[in-house]
Amino acid sequence: MSSAIYFRSLAARCRTSARDCRDLFAKKEFRRLAREFQTRADQLESSGLSSDPGWWPTKPEQARRFAGDR
Repeated sequence: MSSAIYFRSLAARCRTSARDCRDLFAKKEFRRLAREFQTRADQLESSGLSSDPGWWPTKPEQARRFAGDR
């Protein structure tokens, strides 16, 4: 999964949470986070870094390390 796709999925989750949330402060924060994640995804795609392995583990051993498997 590329970094841009990851950030877009986070943005979508935040927008969904904002839509379903009844707390006005939390709703505002979800929307702010969604904008930040969407902006970051756009930046990654425009700079060509969407598949940069530094942003998201691309190898199985990296994913295990981040998940706590040693």
